Amino acid sequence: MSKNPTVVLSRDRNAGPRQTAMEQALLAGLEHRDTVGVLVAPHLYDLAPEGPTVQTLRAIQGDLIVLAWLYPRSVYWVLEANQIRGRLGRTSSLNEHESVDDGFNAAGHDFPDRTIWCFDLRSNDEPEYFLRQVDETLAKAMASGIAPAAGEPNGKVRVLVEATRTRWYPVVDQARCTDCKECLNFCLFGVYGLDRNGKILVEEPDACRPGCPACARICPAGAIMFPQHKDPAIAGDPRASLEGLKLDLSQIFAGIDPATLAAQERQRALADAPPSSSAGDADHPRPKPDRPTLDQLVDQIDGLDL
Repeated sequence: MSKNPTVVLSRDRNAGPRQTAMEQALLAGLEHRDTVGVLVAPHLYDLAPEGPTVQTLRAIQGDLIVLAWLYPRSVYWVLEANQIRGRLGRTSSLNEHESVDDGFNAAGHDFPDRTIWCFDLRSNDEPEYFLRQVDETLAKAMASGIAPAAGEPNGKVRVLVEATRTRWYPVVDQARCTDCKECLNFCLFGVYGLDRNGKILVEEPDACRPGCPACARICPAGAIMFPQHKDPAIAGDPRASLEGLKLDLSQIFAGIDPATLAAQERQRALADAPPSSSAGDADHPRPKPDRPTLDQLVDQIDGLDL
């Protein structure tokens, strides 16, 4: 069996000079490693489910080392949602207690015979750090006595070109999901559905309203992620606690609980939606969520034990 996995470099969505320099340095370093093949892909979260990049990744039968500008947990479940499956490998970007093994197997899923290692390129500014991580991952796999599965040809760098658009949709961590169906009942946009086994799935991802993370806040298991959200817990930070998912500074200053905040976020998304042609909707405009007054905010800040 070949010992050469595939490294997938997912480009940043809005790459600035630092991100571009990082990507170029990584490619330059990977080109000199004859033990891996390299695929350069657009931002994984923005890929079309049936687009050429996803089709190419699905066709790879071997192990994957994914370098992306996202948290590893969100990368893994974005890939899973696109039917690119494997066992999650332990990396420096992953919390030491983070594992999908128990929850995923308990949910009745079988792992393909390969491993997916995910690295967050935001976690370190030095390309050499990630090149060392790639080398250490390969060494660790061989030291365990299990050689990585066959990957792309040695030393080959392949750039996948695909026109993408900025997307916003929920990603479900199936290892955490308990199928309580809170998200299905809460979302008014028809994003969620059930598969033939009655399990939650993101049925209409592009029906989600950009910027609305309300379903993530009401999920009791913290199983819903929005990889591009500014709150690390909602974006899939493996080091963020479940409580962190349901509390941020906007809630402290506004004095509202997570369920109320989620309802307000959903209401704002409704208000921002294109107006309906229905006469009934015209007669009953959607109310704007109440916002605390400045005096209320000042009083609440004064009462904080800072």
